[in-house]
Amino acid sequence: MSSTANGRNLRTVEAKTAGYTVVADVDNAKIFTNEGASGAVAFALPAATVGQCFTFVVKATQELRIDPNGTETIALPTGVQQAAGAYIVADAIGEFIDIVCVKAGEWTPIASVGTWSAV
Repeated sequence: MSSTANGRNLRTVEAKTAGYTVVADVDNAKIFTNEGASGAVAFALPAATVGQCFTFVVKATQELRIDPNGTETIALPTGVQQAAGAYIVADAIGEFIDIVCVKAGEWTPIASVGTWSAV
């Protein structure tokens, strides 16, 4: 649930401790964490539609995976789009990545901290 402070909209933050399928209309602009997880948490992205954006933050020393939909791609913070079907991961507390779709079928990072790897 989002809220406001001083008349400004605040983004919703949700912790997931198990795999989660991100819902395009419901979850757009949310911040997801793996806080409380005791194992890897995979986030399955919806179809990449221009304008969608999500943030992922590692809050537990467990692998946080971001998996694009079907044959779509996601880029590492270097900007290089990975092969279709590849996902990206990080596992150190404090690592984060903001991703946005600026071209249908592709997720592009616009900010990140830490080491994100493609698998």
